[in-house]
Amino acid sequence: MMDGVRGALGAVLTLACLPAAAMAQERAGPPDASRDTAPPEVALGVFQHGSNFHPLGSRLFFPRTPAGVLVEGEEEYGTADIQISYRFAPVRYLLKPRVTAKAQISTGGRTSFASLGFEYRQHILHGRVYGSAGIGVTIHDGYRFTPDPFAPGISNAEAWRRYDLYRTRTSWGSRVLFNPNAAIGVRLNRRWAAELAWEHFSHHQIFSDTNPGIDTLGIRVVRALGR
Repeated sequence: MMDGVRGALGAVLTLACLPAAAMAQERAGPPDASRDTAPPEVALGVFQHGSNFHPLGSRLFFPRTPAGVLVEGEEEYGTADIQISYRFAPVRYLLKPRVTAKAQISTGGRTSFASLGFEYRQHILHGRVYGSAGIGVTIHDGYRFTPDPFAPGISNAEAWRRYDLYRTRTSWGSRVLFNPNAAIGVRLNRRWAAELAWEHFSHHQIFSDTNPGIDTLGIRVVRALGR
């Protein structure tokens, strides 16, 4: 499965290089980020579903668990997601954030997420490199709580079906999650950029005591719209 993730990441990196080669005559600088009229953007990315990385925690990297050991919250690790997002032009208040809509779709039959939130961006090196941070609200198509495989009175087949869900699907504890996120981007030219991004999904035990959360790491290709 990890080979598939690496292959998908390589494909997106290849796509990121194509616009730069095709537009070699275009000025390398980005659109003027200081203007209120900075254009909206669309982005396409590939993410590792469960990256074992959490920059808001006490440790940046957590140790991997041995093969075959099931840890709550890691049932869906090792698969890949495709993310599609749309960033509106910056608003004219609250430090000019971008309203951002995202859909992060599991390619391995795991949980998919749909988010709406704000992203703030800061440019350096004459606008060629930027960092962004944001927060959003997310709904998902997974399980608030996976069904109990040990419940009395169920058939043997139903018990095995539930046990398979217990091993491969995460109980999020809520249908609504929060989505803190961050990215580092590099401008390839005025239209195109590539980003290394982190997305987190959890509810901080606001809606229930069950709150495993998940972190995803990936890369995105970004295109500015308009003229």
